[in-house]
Amino acid sequence: MKFQIDPRVAHLTAAQLTALTGRYHAGERAIDLVTEYQVRCAPNQLYRLLPPTVLRDRQCDICGAPLIQVRRSRPDATGPGNIVCSVCAHRADGPCGCAVCKRDRSEQRQREVMRCRAEQEAYCCARWSYAERVRAPDDLTFAEAVALLSVVRCGGWRANETVGAVGYSAVPLAPAGELGMQLLTSLIRAGVIAPDPDSPMEAFTASDDDLPAFPYVTYWRILTPSPTALVRRIEHLAEPGEWPQTWRDELGDMQLALALAECREFADYCLLERGLPEAPEVASEALFQNLLRDFSVAQCFRIIWAGAHATSDFLVRKRANRRHAANYFIGACQRWADRARTEAWTIKPGFRNNNYRRSQLSHVLYDVFLGIGEKGFIEPLGV
Repeated sequence: MKFQIDPRVAHLTAAQLTALTGRYHAGERAIDLVTEYQVRCAPNQLYRLLPPTVLRDRQCDICGAPLIQVRRSRPDATGPGNIVCSVCAHRADGPCGCAVCKRDRSEQRQREVMRCRAEQEAYCCARWSYAERVRAPDDLTFAEAVALLSVVRCGGWRANETVGAVGYSAVPLAPAGELGMQLLTSLIRAGVIAPDPDSPMEAFTASDDDLPAFPYVTYWRILTPSPTALVRRIEHLAEPGEWPQTWRDELGDMQLALALAECREFADYCLLERGLPEAPEVASEALFQNLLRDFSVAQCFRIIWAGAHATSDFLVRKRANRRHAANYFIGACQRWADRARTEAWTIKPGFRNNNYRRSQLSHVLYDVFLGIGEKGFIEPLGV
């Protein structure tokens, strides 16, 4: 059997060993027993040297060998010992760590993963189309081409030409807000990308939208025969500026969408930093549209910062109700911009907020497609 007599009690006969075991569990002092039987061990370790109880009427479920019950220091204090196999060490009365049980648990986990993967793939195929619709960059609108390249650079390539999760990138896909979700949704609806069924399982839960429940941890499959070749062709087409005419016609809309998102992100930050409520969505949208007619995004940042500062002062000086702060902010920015136009002020550009990094969308649009870098931030739209 697996149990070996410890050398420290090997000098005892079977009868002596049985008597020692019985007297120990009858409650006699361990120090007296160690001295009497000349066992070289600390008294509190004596129980470790005693042979286990062989349960000859019980066999191991794994190998069929007799089971044994390991001794405890005092049964009345700690309860009976674990019941294990005398040969393979399989534990019969609780969680087991033997090689067979470890293998069985590993196989069970693998089967569960395969089952979940199969269910996930069926779910994805039932919800999204995976037909390869895109053959060339000309099949994409300008916004789709910019968005696709942004997603690829944000998520990075995986081994099977799928794109990784954009949420793990150090560079955000788009400014904080809804624009990032809108980019992904537009690519899905256009049949350019679809969620990869091999995405992390937490990406998928019940949702009525086109997107998975957690799109920023989702992997993406580009619906084209050769995804990497398509991306290279988009990059090649973008570099010399030899775009299709339809792309040129859509450029202004893409620039405006990004500029509005950057203004909203910065305004939310300025108001939050001062403990002010968010500005109304419709009013702020109209304000930023107005500002961007004549000013660059960087200049809009300067106006937004001045408006938030004036709003904070207004609340302190007038002891006004905080409900008025949002409307006051909109008005303060608009008045500042109107005076700048009327009096021909030279507005010093503001700076990007270090807490919100320049987005991948901005890098792709202004560095890759337009080749002007941060001029897209400090110069008015259309320059």
